[in-house]
Amino acid sequence: MIRDLAWLARPKVSLAVAAGTLFGALYHGGGGPQAVLLAPAGAFCLCAGCSALNQVQERGLDARMERTRNRPLASGRMGVGRGLFWAMIFGLAGLGLFLPAGGAPLFLVGLAIVAVYNGLYTPLKRVSPVALLAGGVAGAAPPLTGWLAAGGGWADPRILWVAAIFYLWQVPHFWLLAEKHREDYRRAGFAVLHAALPPRLRARLMGVWVGAYFVALGCLAGLAGPASLRFIVPPALLLAGALAAGFAATDRHGPATAAMHASLPLGLATLLLNTI
Repeated sequence: MIRDLAWLARPKVSLAVAAGTLFGALYHGGGGPQAVLLAPAGAFCLCAGCSALNQVQERGLDARMERTRNRPLASGRMGVGRGLFWAMIFGLAGLGLFLPAGGAPLFLVGLAIVAVYNGLYTPLKRVSPVALLAGGVAGAAPPLTGWLAAGGGWADPRILWVAAIFYLWQVPHFWLLAEKHREDYRRAGFAVLHAALPPRLRARLMGVWVGAYFVALGCLAGLAGPASLRFIVPPALLLAGALAAGFAATDRHGPATAAMHASLPLGLATLLLNTI
């Protein structure tokens, strides 16, 4: 039972979302316990709820893929009713924690995340590879939720830029994942990028997007990070970005993915140094 709940909640992903929320709160620099405790806990639970609901929605497709066929609903160990029950429990817990953490604005953002991820992105995955452009909106929300819980305004350029960085990171991350598991995605019937675009164009598009992400992250680290690191971190990120873009553009997905995963914590840590 506990193992199946872990499959539903996908704790690694939910913890990453909670970390993004915590970053937003720390980046703002205020808010107290509700921002650094309740908001990340709510983000974890809400992400777990979205994941569980996604597995209910895609149980038939998950059963066709090697990487997901052992999930509780895909394998038949758990029925749809029980899956929906846990999705509701996780989701309501997340939204319930968002209310004391940030009031109505944060609660509404939580509802919007569910609507985008489960109502728009999940069904669109079967129709078009550009569904990731919609899914990236939900993936860009965690730092905003922490920022709101800490008392920040949603239209503040500082957090909007961070959210844009997260968005630029999300899309190539999932595209690279889809490339890694392209046969699984094909068997399941998902609309994947490699089937929609010629190989050379697809690789170049991936390289451009990865490069844009690194340029934006390097600029943000330079403009908003501590002066003592402005001659070290941004050039390092831009150099890494040039390499990662080259890897992505030449279909070397492993090194490109590794660079993407390492760069975001480095860039965000630089921003946090300015709040200490």
